Order: sequence, then C-alpha cells, then structure tokens
Amino acid sequence: MTIPEKYPEYMPWDLTTVEQSKYKSIKWMLTKADIVYIFSRSRIDENYVYIQKNDGKKKAYKEYEARFTYQRLFDEGYSLAAFS
Repeated sequence: MTIPEKYPEYMPWDLTTVEQSKYKSIKWMLTKADIVYIFSRSRIDENYVYIQKNDGKKKAYKEYEARFTYQRLFDEGYSLAAFS
C-alpha cells in the first residue's frame, strides 16, 4: 500500500504580494555535499519553474512538478539558500 504524497503548499517562489513580485530574478539553491539544484521561476509564464542540476542545462518544469521535486530534495536533507 502506497501512502499518497501531500501537496507541498509553501514554496520559496510563491510570490504573494506586489512587493515580492518585483523579486522574480531570485533563484533558490538546494545543496548537499557537491550536488546543487537551482530553482528559478519563469519570467514569461508563472506556471513553469526552471530547475538546473550542477552545471547542467536549465530545464522548465510545470510548477506542480517543481513543487514535488523541491519538497523531495528538501526532505532528503538538502539545504536552502537564495540569491539573485
């Protein structure tokens, strides 16, 4: 029997106020040892979040998928940092 995953509600890229929306260039980095994942919200379409692993190519994911990816990495012990 599998346990369904809870939908991750609060992500760092959830921009809720007009003041926060001007900071769309912020990137969030999850790190663990020498593995780095960088998350950034798309400026063109808010339904997408870019994810880049280490020096690899940046790839667009639907916001829904990015939430689960972020939460799983965070649960695995990755540390969060933000930069612009």
